[in-house]
Amino acid sequence: MSRRPILTLAVALIPLSLSQPQPQPQPHFEKVLALDPDVGVFAYSRISPDGRFLAYAAETRTGRRGRIERTVTVVDLKDGRVLFTEPGIDAYFSPDGKRMIYLSSEHGVTIRHHDTGKLVRNVASQRLGDYYSWGLRNGRNLVLTILSRWFYLDGDEAVIPAGEVEPCGRYGVGDRPLLSKDGMRITTFVRGTVVVRNLMDCSFILDTGIRGAKADFSWDGRYIAFHVRKQRGNGYEIQVVDLEERTVRTVTDFEGSSLFPSWTLDGRLSFRYDGDDYRGFMMASNVLDAPARPLSSAIEHVPEERAWADVFPETTPTHATNLVLVWGPWSAHTPDALADLERAREFFTAAALDVGVMHAVEPGSLPGDAERLLDRHGIELPAIPLASERFWLTEGHNQNPTTLLFKSGRLVDRRMGAQTLDELRDWVLSTR
Repeated sequence: MSRRPILTLAVALIPLSLSQPQPQPQPHFEKVLALDPDVGVFAYSRISPDGRFLAYAAETRTGRRGRIERTVTVVDLKDGRVLFTEPGIDAYFSPDGKRMIYLSSEHGVTIRHHDTGKLVRNVASQRLGDYYSWGLRNGRNLVLTILSRWFYLDGDEAVIPAGEVEPCGRYGVGDRPLLSKDGMRITTFVRGTVVVRNLMDCSFILDTGIRGAKADFSWDGRYIAFHVRKQRGNGYEIQVVDLEERTVRTVTDFEGSSLFPSWTLDGRLSFRYDGDDYRGFMMASNVLDAPARPLSSAIEHVPEERAWADVFPETTPTHATNLVLVWGPWSAHTPDALADLERAREFFTAAALDVGVMHAVEPGSLPGDAERLLDRHGIELPAIPLASERFWLTEGHNQNPTTLLFKSGRLVDRRMGAQTLDELRDWVLSTR
């Protein structure tokens, strides 16, 4: 009999505790560096391992259809001071944060020592590619390029010959990779999805099935972060994949676009934000507090065979060969790509070649933003519609911009990233 009051008291206490739910933890966001309205960012930005220094290529244009100037810029986020600038692109920090590799506009592949300001020029051949990523593999510094070429560093000099990423069966080599911090794995694009694999062999391959952009590894190698198109179609959000648990988290939920995340050593994410409410760089902490969900087991790649009617059924091509640039105004590559595409059109017309040249704005972009960019840069190219449900067939979600080459109504090739006049001309002529 003496136990019954105790039991009754315990039962009474349970509803009381449940009636006061605790708030769920969630990621925290901080604005760290606003951008001036007339300054763009070329491609990705990178954060130093300790999260203090931000490196990016600031982009400005001189006058209507004027020359684009890109300047590697390093900012101390603690006080906003600009510590270093030089014309160039593609800055990436070393694993210890003491150095940075980038492509100088005048001096080729360059390494900067942050403590002394020393610059080492012509570290490697530019033919190996740019878009560098840097890891420490078994105690040796290793650099990977966008062309799936890699080289070790001996001090500040590349060890030649460079290596190449080997193809892995039906996954091939992949496109435009990024390296893990330990130099063991890469993220790459394979027929529209983000794939994780080993750098030097094929013993590990994980196809996330996600139609995302360039994916950056966390410092422990367990997570990758990248931006994907929002389900509602208006811009981009950041997702994080857990490679061990095979789960995915959506980290951002803003009105604007969150782009190109980069990990700090303590697990924060630096990323670029582009919206009406703010334009600049942000930092996200507690990113793993975002709820996780399993990766989908249904993986759908873009078909190997695609026809014009599959991608652009609203438009009837009038030429035997057709080039279509798929782009969005948030990419700083876009003005160059459009300008060179326009020059290519003039070349094909002057040479009396049966080549159609068009562009299509990716469906996630606001029409007003696209119209302003075209007007600002004086672009006068035929535009064709691209429906939201067919955007993935272009692979433009992986890389903005992407160019498609059709012959006789069939897609024969596609290239990611901005193409120059010479590249477009040679590409088309090689398929004749």
